[in-house]
Amino acid sequence: MKTRILMSLLFLLMLVEIIPLQAQNDTEFKHALGVAAGFTTGYGLSYRYLPTKFGAQATFAPYVDNEREIFSIGITFLYTIVKAENLNLYLYQGNQYYYNKKKLSKPVEVNKYFNNGIGIGIEFTFQKRFGFNIMGGYAGYEDFNKINFTGETALFFKF
Repeated sequence: MKTRILMSLLFLLMLVEIIPLQAQNDTEFKHALGVAAGFTTGYGLSYRYLPTKFGAQATFAPYVDNEREIFSIGITFLYTIVKAENLNLYLYQGNQYYYNKKKLSKPVEVNKYFNNGIGIGIEFTFQKRFGFNIMGGYAGYEDFNKINFTGETALFFKF
């Protein structure tokens, strides 16, 4: 376990030295719209605001029909560690509220809970305005009744 941590730390340090850091300028985009899917960040349409090293992301997906109502609402906090030309490395803390109501079952079934997670993410930027994000870490699922690994992903258009 210690070897994996040391190898990961060494890789991150090498990444910081190999990829030239991008100076802040007026072409950086603070806003982003896209889609996200994650156990602790929520799934659905997503908006990200990252004005400085600190930022936030909101994700929302409603689904309602005659048989059920499903809602996923996510709020994620971000902290940028490394900002490079085509790659960003950041820490995240995700919070998802999940609600699922089955209307046709007798009695009506309602399943609702919070998922919370923390971890590290990488954003790969291409064509200057598109970002593909992969995040991973640990999470407390279903109101902290379960603790396990988590994975998240997102695709954003920046403006």
